[in-house]
Amino acid sequence: MAVSYYDALLPVREPGAGLLDMVARLRLPNRVLASIRVPGGRVVVALLSDSARLSRMFAANWAQAAMDQEPDATLYALTLPACSYGLDGRWDGARWWSRDQKIMVVFGFGPYRLAKVCIRGICSAVSGDDTLFMHGCAVSVGAGAGQRGVIITGSSGAGKTTLVAGLLRHPEYSMAVLNDDWGAISLSSGNLASTGERMLHMKSSSVLALRPGFFSSAPAGSYSRDLSEADQAARMLVSPESVYGPAWSTASMVADHVAVVVRESPGWLPPGRGGEAVRELESEGGAGSAHHHEAFFNGSLILIREDDKLREESRFLRLLDRTKISWINNYGTPEALVGNFMSSVMTR
Repeated sequence: MAVSYYDALLPVREPGAGLLDMVARLRLPNRVLASIRVPGGRVVVALLSDSARLSRMFAANWAQAAMDQEPDATLYALTLPACSYGLDGRWDGARWWSRDQKIMVVFGFGPYRLAKVCIRGICSAVSGDDTLFMHGCAVSVGAGAGQRGVIITGSSGAGKTTLVAGLLRHPEYSMAVLNDDWGAISLSSGNLASTGERMLHMKSSSVLALRPGFFSSAPAGSYSRDLSEADQAARMLVSPESVYGPAWSTASMVADHVAVVVRESPGWLPPGRGGEAVRELESEGGAGSAHHHEAFFNGSLILIREDDKLREESRFLRLLDRTKISWINNYGTPEALVGNFMSSVMTR
């Protein structure tokens, strides 16, 4: 099984005996419940942490559930090494996930982006077989009978943000943006759901690509710098409306198209459908013909066991069985990328 980019940084492991009991005895001062929308429902994840700043960012990012609600899963985000809590150092350097108890424990918790990674993996792990979380932007293009629901996906750096920014410059395309970077789809109905994030956690460079001049025109309170990063200008929490303007939408839509953005030479040939497409989607680091892919375009997936991997493969096969897939090669200008996307998506 290929090792994803994020797993190479902080791998996911199953906890040994006793870890969860020891962690449960810790008295942590901060508890926040996040409510993440999925088609027809929500996933509720509890964050328990000894970091007030991390907890504040978590609360600002996600819609909050009622504090008395039973969570579907729990994330213990502990900022110090395991020995600081009276535990053995062997618990450092990994994300410990209990499939049975739906608990993840991380020691030495650093930048807030790790929380985002953990939430993505947890939601994928606890969701039912009908729900697939996709790494990408969910949009609708066109209006009336010609409207298309599209998931724009692809590996980091392929050009997803460049494509969406280009589409936003063409109001005649009547585009609506449902999710910025990640969200859930029902595999039986094709329904897409907004995650319901109150503030998006984004790279500052992406914000500027989507909204040039953002920092000179953004309303007060519409964003805050991510102080958990060494470069505090690199990432931010930002309101989706201030980035996408009137194109931002929380209305439901049905996906009938998956557009995979790749950055290859002009002569590159895309894979076929079905299993061949899934193998291309899950390849990374040059293992497939398209380069630099993250596993399943979502490096935060919890793929500890072989059946975890098979579950995700099955979900992707079902998605591709019900949608059209287009491979958009980003080898030219941004305008050419937009043109290729529109010609692929608007053609049945």
